[in-house]
Parts: sequence; structure tokens; C-alpha cells
Amino acid sequence: MSSSGNPTYPVSVIAKLLKLTERRVQQLSKEGVIPKAEHGRYELAAAVQGYVGYLQERIAPRGADGDPEKADYHTEKARLTKSQADMAEMEAAKMRGALVDAEQMKEALDLVIAEVRANLLNNAPTRIAARAKSEKKEASIKLIAKEEIGAALRKLSTTDPTSLVGAD
Repeated sequence: MSSSGNPTYPVSVIAKLLKLTERRVQQLSKEGVIPKAEHGRYELAAAVQGYVGYLQERIAPRGADGDPEKADYHTEKARLTKSQADMAEMEAAKMRGALVDAEQMKEALDLVIAEVRANLLNNAPTRIAARAKSEKKEASIKLIAKEEIGAALRKLSTTDPTSLVGAD
């Protein structure tokens, strides 16, 4: 019996009830989590309440003053502030031309691909055929083809994809 008149139990009983090892009960007792009534003995209610309180502290985030309600508010406020700062940075990058809208870039790339198809599959062969119809030598025809394909590729290499679509 403790000085308060409540029955006390050995560390083995407390450990079994809390599903802990005896060593862990002793560690928690040293940390002040589980109060010890007398040498190697513990009051059951105090041990259970101490351990439950310890577990609650570990899982519930708390504000600076220990209030669990404020933790969520402060966490969410910090997330909102960071999100707003990220958006401002992206907007500034967009204004500097360092960031482009993904949908606009997709449109621009679709137009570039259409331009490649038109030049290399339609226009270039037509121009090559027109220039090569009077040529007899294979080397001359190859040179004409290289020149036309090279011209089409140079035109594409100097095209800014973002200039192909309107900005917001």
C-alpha cells in the first residue's frame, strides 16, 4: 500500500498491463511519466493515467502555450503563407519570362510540330522536286535535298515556341 492508501503493484504487473517491458516502465518512471509509489512498486491508476497522458502528448501537436487547437491553426497559417509566397515567386518568374504557362507551351510545341511536318513532309519535298527536275547527277540532287532540309531546320531553330501563341 502507498502512503495514499491505494494498493501498489510490482513493475512486472504494470509492464504487462501497459504492454511494455519492465525496463521501459522504469525508464518512463525516471522521466516522470509513471509515478513510483515506493521502491519497485506503482499505483495502478497513476501509472495508467501517466502513460495515457504521455501517449496523448506524443500524438497531439500543440501550440507554443500547449493548446492543441492552436497547433493546427499555426500549421495551416504557415502553409498558406508559404503557398502565397510560392505563387508570388512564380508570378515574378513569369513576368521575367523565366516561367511559361504549361498549357501555352503545349500549344506552342503543337504548332512547332505542325511546322516541322509541313516543312519536312510537304514543303521541302515539293521544293526539292522543283529544283531537282533538271538535275541528272545524284550528287546534285542530294545537295539540293540537304540545302532544303537544312533551310527548313534553320527556320525552326530560330523560332521561339512561346511567340507562336498569345500570352495572357
